[in-house]
Amino acid sequence: MYAVGSENVDDVGEWDVREESEWNGQSGTYYFDGSEDMMVIVRNTVRCDTFELTIKDSTGDEQYYSDEYCTEDGTEPVYDNAPEGWHQLGTIDTYYVENGTYEINASSEVYLVPVGIWGEELGQAVGGFLSGVGGGLLVCCGGVLLFFGLILGLTVGEGGQKITVIQNGGMPMGGQMMQGGQMVQGGQMMQQTTMQQPVYQQVAQTPVQPQTTMQQPAEQTVWEQKSPENPF
Repeated sequence: MYAVGSENVDDVGEWDVREESEWNGQSGTYYFDGSEDMMVIVRNTVRCDTFELTIKDSTGDEQYYSDEYCTEDGTEPVYDNAPEGWHQLGTIDTYYVENGTYEINASSEVYLVPVGIWGEELGQAVGGFLSGVGGGLLVCCGGVLLFFGLILGLTVGEGGQKITVIQNGGMPMGGQMMQGGQMVQGGQMMQQTTMQQPVYQQVAQTPVQPQTTMQQPAEQTVWEQKSPENPF
């Protein structure tokens, strides 16, 4: 996209005179519709100071022709809007020439090209410039995203913990893997220390000694009690 846009900008002013001309010749009849000015273009081999052009209407009256100022040596015009290899030596101006049929006579072969060609060229140039800018922004943004993507990938690759997947009964424990009594962490085998439970010995039972039961005398009621004997 950027290359196409740059090419459109570089091609401004390189339009084809013969394709864009509405009338071509050294003498003849030409219908001027008066919609826009017409550039009078000749090959660059024609000298500016020796070129002549006349425009006459149906009554033979000569119309005004706006010729260009020539350089001091007379070889070319001071202001030249023609592509490379050509010269614009004048203009048929709608301000002075009305629409109608005219007789044209020139000292050299001429090409009449609408001045609107420059509007088309300018539009292509602006479109090419915007395309180039858009393409440049896309390339720039793509490069920035790629750069940050690489940084993010490296950061995740360095800081992330490696996970080792072990088959055949491997059991994960707190981010580690257990396999066959071996602990795996970060891709390395770690020796596992087995904690044994203490063995409790049973204490021989001590024989229970028989206990002596003290019998209390049976309680007597008031009526069963004997009255004390009189010693006298």
